[in-house]
Amino acid sequence: MSHRDTMRALAQARPHHLDPATPGDPTAITSYPRETAMTPATRRPVGRLVLATALPAAALAVAAAVLIGGTSGPAQPRTAQPTGAQPPASASAAPAELPAEAGAILLVAAARTDAVPAAAGRYWVTRVEHGDRRRIQEERWLAAVDGLPSSSFMREDGPWRARPMQGHRAATNFLLAGQARTLRELAELPTDPAALRRQVLAYDRAVGGTEDGDLVVYYAGIGLVLDLPVSPQVRAAAYRMLAALPGMRSLGPVTDQLGRSGVAVAISRRGDFGTAQQRLIVDRATGLALGVETWTSARLSSYTALIGARWDDGPLPDAAALS
Repeated sequence: MSHRDTMRALAQARPHHLDPATPGDPTAITSYPRETAMTPATRRPVGRLVLATALPAAALAVAAAVLIGGTSGPAQPRTAQPTGAQPPASASAAPAELPAEAGAILLVAAARTDAVPAAAGRYWVTRVEHGDRRRIQEERWLAAVDGLPSSSFMREDGPWRARPMQGHRAATNFLLAGQARTLRELAELPTDPAALRRQVLAYDRAVGGTEDGDLVVYYAGIGLVLDLPVSPQVRAAAYRMLAALPGMRSLGPVTDQLGRSGVAVAISRRGDFGTAQQRLIVDRATGLALGVETWTSARLSSYTALIGARWDDGPLPDAAALS
């Protein structure tokens, strides 16, 4: 059985009950938690992952069930950040065994993401760190309800400063494939990876996109798995869509720019300044993305590390209240 056949078989082995029979509800469309109080969150401990690439075809359905189900045992507490932002993931104390190939890694991430509960709120809040020549942290409060203001807060070696986002509305806050998408559009994205790819390319054609199709799919997939408020099923489909891209390869265990351990998959493309490698770093325990990095000539050019993502009912905080 070829690697492509193995990946297809594992994707098809996903239990049908995880596929929603009706379109997504735009009021409950994300796999990140909504926190209404500063209480510790819990995460189920992660069991050993089965190496999908080493299994015969007859065992693939069992492997998929193991990957989705995890293992039993007491939940381990995870403390929320001071601002209430939930870290996207952190490696378990005893890391699970990893698949060896990029496609298998992304399918494991898809299976784990599928099992995360949905939530909703009035604001979609993300905190990231951007880095190239400078390191800047940014926290965005994006309104999900018409009539609410949106705001960005930034800091660089100093206090947080507010940057109101003039003109940003619930209908224009979330970008996918070159254009703003409403929460309803995000909720109704296909949960089948092939259909999701077709929808992304249709979006790109509608705005006159000229980029290579696989590159469009890659960047759209990154947005869907990293920081867009989509359902667990759409996020899982995005991982499967990325797994099908030609040229995607595994870099194995890595440490991201914030010192968190994860596993990286990468795709390379030739640009004006040489060959650039785009890396997606995923937490092996939860299936949630830790961030993305761009490497040129074996040197880090830039990165975005996701520190936290959550729903909040507001109101917008004062910059001085952020920590």
